[in-house]
Amino acid sequence: MPRGKPMMQHWSREAVDFMRDAVAYCGYAEKLAAALTRYLPSDGHICDAGCGIGALSIELARHCRAVTAVDVSQAAIDALQGTGCVHNLHPVCADIFTMRPVPPYDGMVFCYFGRTEEILRIAKRQCVGTVVIVKRNCAEHRFSMGRLPQPQHRNETTGELLQSEHIPFRSESLSLELGQPFRSMDDALTFFRLYNKSDVAVTEELVVPRLRKTDCAEFPLYLPELREMEVFVLKAKDIPPHYAL
Repeated sequence: MPRGKPMMQHWSREAVDFMRDAVAYCGYAEKLAAALTRYLPSDGHICDAGCGIGALSIELARHCRAVTAVDVSQAAIDALQGTGCVHNLHPVCADIFTMRPVPPYDGMVFCYFGRTEEILRIAKRQCVGTVVIVKRNCAEHRFSMGRLPQPQHRNETTGELLQSEHIPFRSESLSLELGQPFRSMDDALTFFRLYNKSDVAVTEELVVPRLRKTDCAEFPLYLPELREMEVFVLKAKDIPPHYAL
C-alpha cells in the first residue's frame, strides 16, 4: 500500500484562538472524550495521535491514567503546554510515524488523523490495546464560500478496509456541535478568509446569512456546525502483521 502522511494543520495564532473559543463554547472536547473513553482502559497509558492544540487530549487525561499527546507541529504543542495542562498529560512534538514507545501504549486515539492504512501501521507498531479511530462524515468543506466537495472526509472506506482485512471492529455514529463563536463581524470575516478553500471571495454579504445572533455578550455571533462522525473501535492485536513492516 502506498505510504502518505496526513496534511498538517497550520496552527497560526488566529487558528489556535478560534479553535480554543469553539471547543470552550460548545463543550465539544468534553463530550467527545466522554464518548471515546467508554472504549479505553481508565488505568492505561493512552496516546492522542495528531492531537493538534490538545483540547481532546486534556479531556482524555481526566478519564485515563496517563495521556501522551503527540503532534508534529511545534506551534500546536506550544499552545497545549500554554494551557498548563493536567498532571497526567504529556505533550510531545514528534513525528508519530517514527515513534516507538517503550512500553507500547495501552490505547491510541486517531481523531481526524488521515488515511486508515497509516493509522493501522502506526497502531500495529505502537499499541497493544484498543485503537479508536474517529472519521469525519461530511461531503463538502464546511467553511468555504463556494461548494467544495471533500470525498476524503467520508467514512465508508474505513469500514470497508477493516472488513477486507478481516479486522473485527465495532462502530458508533456521533453528532456533536462544534460551531464557531465570534466576538465581532471582523472576526467572522477573518475566520472565513483563514479557512476558505474555494475560488469564491469572502464578503460580508456572503458571511452574514451563515451566522446567528446570540444572547452572549462576549460572542454575539455564532456559526453553527454539527459535526457528523463515525467512531471505529478495534484491537491492535487484530491488525494483520504486514502493517508492522
